[in-house]
Amino acid sequence: MSMLQFIRHAGRYREILSILVGFGFREFFEKAKLDLLLEKGSRLLHATQRSDLEHFSRPVRLRMAIEELGPTFIKLGQVLSTRPDMLPPEYIEELQKLQDDVPRVPWKTIEAQLKHDLGDLSKLFEHIEETPMAAASMAQVHRAILKDGQPIVLKVLRPGIDKTVNMDMEILAAVAEWVTKHVHDLPMDPVAVVENFSEAMRYELDLEHEGRNTDMFRANLEEGEEAYFPKVYWEITRKRVLGLEEIKGVILSHWRESDLSEKKRGELVRAGAYTVLRQVLEKGFFHADPHPGNLFAMPDGRLCFIDCGMAGRVDRETVTDLANLIHGIAENDIDHVYEAFLALGRVNDCDIDDRALRRDLQEFLDQFASKSFEDIDMAAMLSAFTDGLRKHQLQCPGDIVLMIKALTTIEGVAEDLDPAFDLIGFAKPHVEKLIKKQYSPGEIKRRLKNNALSWVKLAELLPNRLRTILDRVMHDNVRMTIDVDGLGTMENTIHHASRQISYSMLIAAMIMASAVLVLAAGEEGHTLKVVGFVGFVISFSLAGLVLLENFMRRPKNRD
Repeated sequence: MSMLQFIRHAGRYREILSILVGFGFREFFEKAKLDLLLEKGSRLLHATQRSDLEHFSRPVRLRMAIEELGPTFIKLGQVLSTRPDMLPPEYIEELQKLQDDVPRVPWKTIEAQLKHDLGDLSKLFEHIEETPMAAASMAQVHRAILKDGQPIVLKVLRPGIDKTVNMDMEILAAVAEWVTKHVHDLPMDPVAVVENFSEAMRYELDLEHEGRNTDMFRANLEEGEEAYFPKVYWEITRKRVLGLEEIKGVILSHWRESDLSEKKRGELVRAGAYTVLRQVLEKGFFHADPHPGNLFAMPDGRLCFIDCGMAGRVDRETVTDLANLIHGIAENDIDHVYEAFLALGRVNDCDIDDRALRRDLQEFLDQFASKSFEDIDMAAMLSAFTDGLRKHQLQCPGDIVLMIKALTTIEGVAEDLDPAFDLIGFAKPHVEKLIKKQYSPGEIKRRLKNNALSWVKLAELLPNRLRTILDRVMHDNVRMTIDVDGLGTMENTIHHASRQISYSMLIAAMIMASAVLVLAAGEEGHTLKVVGFVGFVISFSLAGLVLLENFMRRPKNRD
């Protein structure tokens, strides 16, 4: 973020700093030197923590502070709650409690935005309920009836939310870069986290993206599948407005208040598990947040998924790696688990301590050694996997995180509705199918074909590449580049130091020359005195500039 942008957002930054300091996070700001980003920032750090929060734990205070900071930070907390490879379990558990309920936007404001996006509402709708069904930090939902009598729901972004989010994202980007330079023991890369979050927020602010996801999920349903996705009404869908078929039924977060029988709950759990597993293991495109608030038990027995904005994609190799991980655990095969761990974490084995990792993975396997395939708890298995990544300071790729989130979320739904349901046992046929598929004639033929094409391309390029290398060797034009971490910083520091020494010597010489001129002028040499005085002025001005440059540079290089 440019300095001009930062100055423009100084008020919001001051508000963020004040809230977090009030909730007891002053030491982090001091460690990261974030007070230097803002005039009077040090004064804010001396504010006292709120006395009513002293008995709350640190994770609870963080969750409460995020809720007070507003929609952007609530969404950031919800994203971080899906990253057990980055945060300890106590933080993950607390961030999952983030409340997204906010005051409703007045109908007049919503109506004005709808008219701006859709035009004359009377031509499209027979009726729109002014009281929203629900209101969240990013959008609120209203029932409506189209001109043809079709009941629908309108999801409408809160007016002005894009400006608020964009401002907060610019601040977060600037803070992430600053923190990266000053704090070196973080369990995550702040810049990468903010970049991924920024992409997620861009989708949150585009309801057409959610509509496209919903249509793709509908298209991927197979004949007879006991799942459903609402129809999208594209004629009334825009970037800030989404028209969806209204779903009647029981929302699973309120199943206890309904008359769902034990048999019916079991059927719904199997329908949800089948759909998520099929999306993950066969299609590679899946609903990443199938929690009970996004699932409806429809009157015809099907399970409807809503809120399709958060979706994940995984390639065939990733799905196979997950299957190998599950199979390796069931067979207590350390080599299979080791290879799957490295593949899923996108880890180069040159970057880790091989012995330490194998020892930890063996301990990981021992947790499941005495259990059959059906008795393995998928949530516990994937949690242990992410714990291993965090222990070895490895970050899990975003697509793997979403896949883990989808599988563990649907297992949590199953445990709530039908505690006897076994997701791993239910997934066993899918996993075995994938394992067998790796060695099927068709899959072997596909891999051989891909490898053959690669070898053919290499054979075509090899003569020219070898000729180029030999020509460079013959003409002594071979260069080797070694990239050493921190070498650039050291080079800049040395360059800066040598430049400062040169400036200091030049200033000292000018001061001495000016002094000589003044002393040599005597009583009559007015011209020499003027020249000497000008030399003093220039020398001290240059000295002041050198000191100012060093002062401005200090925050960047201090640890």
